[in-house]
Amino acid sequence: LLVACGTHSPPTEEELKRILGKHFYQFNVLIHDCDAKDLVYQGTTSRGTPVLLNRSYVEANIKVLTGDVTLHYYAGFGGGRKSILPGISSRETIKRNHALLVTDHARTANIENNPVHLDMSEAASFARPDFVINTAADDSGNPVDAYAGDMTAVFLRGAEVAKDLFCRETDDLFDVLVVSAGGFPKDRNLYQATKAVENCYRAVVPGGKLILIAECREGIGDAYFEDWMNEYASYEEAEEAIKTNFVLGGHKAFYMRKVMKRVRLSIVSELNTHILNRWGINAYNSVWEAVEEEKMNIKDKVKIGIVKKGLDTLLVPTIKNR
Repeated sequence: LLVACGTHSPPTEEELKRILGKHFYQFNVLIHDCDAKDLVYQGTTSRGTPVLLNRSYVEANIKVLTGDVTLHYYAGFGGGRKSILPGISSRETIKRNHALLVTDHARTANIENNPVHLDMSEAASFARPDFVINTAADDSGNPVDAYAGDMTAVFLRGAEVAKDLFCRETDDLFDVLVVSAGGFPKDRNLYQATKAVENCYRAVVPGGKLILIAECREGIGDAYFEDWMNEYASYEEAEEAIKTNFVLGGHKAFYMRKVMKRVRLSIVSELNTHILNRWGINAYNSVWEAVEEEKMNIKDKVKIGIVKKGLDTLLVPTIKNR
């Protein structure tokens, strides 16, 4: 069993036991290391991504992928090909692929002309699995469907179900949108909670207000994210940095600056208010405080929206001026 954790921290032994149950003791469990020296070069994609993969996977006689298909904010959806890239790829492979996210096609629930998705799929084709098992789960993690067979067919079927589960169309653009990340652990840090902002900001009128509610008991959550927010004060600066020197974690700052170019962002959290204010974000300690201040700025009738589970809800404006 090979754990495809990409650049993420490997699971602990206790987490593996919880995931695998009795099977933890029945199989040799390997953890992918994206910095390992023995990764195997498989070729270079048409977009210039050199593909280096885990040796144990490449040399296996039978390759089976498992995972879940859910929303992903620049690959469109998780599942399928993501078990290979980023799952068992080198750090450089992952960085080169993720640097493609600067285009507007690289967004949540979209795979059409999405260069990140297309590059992942091409990379996965260099070492195709024999069989894939993917599930689709609700916002509580409960499986609602499962698919098995060819990687591409399984992924596309799962993506359709994920879209039905999590995408919500709206005929309105809101002047003020209050978005809860969904509570712990989904709002454990700002790095995770910003996914809710990315999911919902397109449903706010340009120049409108988005109020994110996220406890963030574990702080910012990523040093590179924090450094880039400190260093790049505009979307244009962050975009140029992503294009010339992509850094995992820095891409979150790129997305935050992209959101802040369209809307005014406020955050209700336990974070240091001085840090958020320095970034150009209004910081509050309570929802009441945030709403009361916004009410003072309202002169005419406005449309106000509320999203309770922002990490698991993609608001899709249906009107032309989105």
